[in-house]
Amino acid sequence: MKAFIYDMDGVIVDSEPVHLRVEKHILEVQGIEGVTWEDLEAYQGTSDLNMWQDMAQEYHLKEAPEKYVKAKNYLFDRTMHEEGATPIAGVLDLIGRTHALRAQGLKTAIASSSERSFIEFVMTSLGIADKFDTYQSGAELPQSKPDPAIYLKTAADLMVDPRDCVVLEDTENGARAAKAAGMYCIGFISPHSGKQNLSMADEITDDMARIDLAKFLG
Repeated sequence: MKAFIYDMDGVIVDSEPVHLRVEKHILEVQGIEGVTWEDLEAYQGTSDLNMWQDMAQEYHLKEAPEKYVKAKNYLFDRTMHEEGATPIAGVLDLIGRTHALRAQGLKTAIASSSERSFIEFVMTSLGIADKFDTYQSGAELPQSKPDPAIYLKTAADLMVDPRDCVVLEDTENGARAAKAAGMYCIGFISPHSGKQNLSMADEITDDMARIDLAKFLG
């Protein structure tokens, strides 16, 4: 292992419930009823644009998908700033453990489908901005997870072979992206990420304290 890459929502910060609440609110304001949490959970790990493109087509929404993305980002950011960023249990210790391995040449990164401004907000709020070599926003790429583009770009920025990267992901879309990039994937069963299919991951855990970094070194 030469790089350890973190997803963010549901892995570093407990933000998935806020995403769902805001998305459901916007749909209800548009008069769209009956969309379940399970319907929305299927889009966790991918970009807002992917989701709203599908919703616009399925429910014949009046505005362009980009307008709903902008509304979602505004409400989501406002809510998160009001409520604060809560770290996922065990993640700050894990980030500390991966950071401590820098002396052995390990590089670390965040690869998230969220907007760059929100990634920066989370890193600043949790005091972890100095723990990563780079961070990437899938919102800035033509294709989001499950497309592997964000992970391939992260590896390129770190100047590391994708096959030497370990990824921590909590969603099916994210795990598929990591595996498509040729990376080792740890599937994390996050408390608020719903019923995600992580079967394609190389290993699965619900406790970050149990992640054995030593087995990847050598």
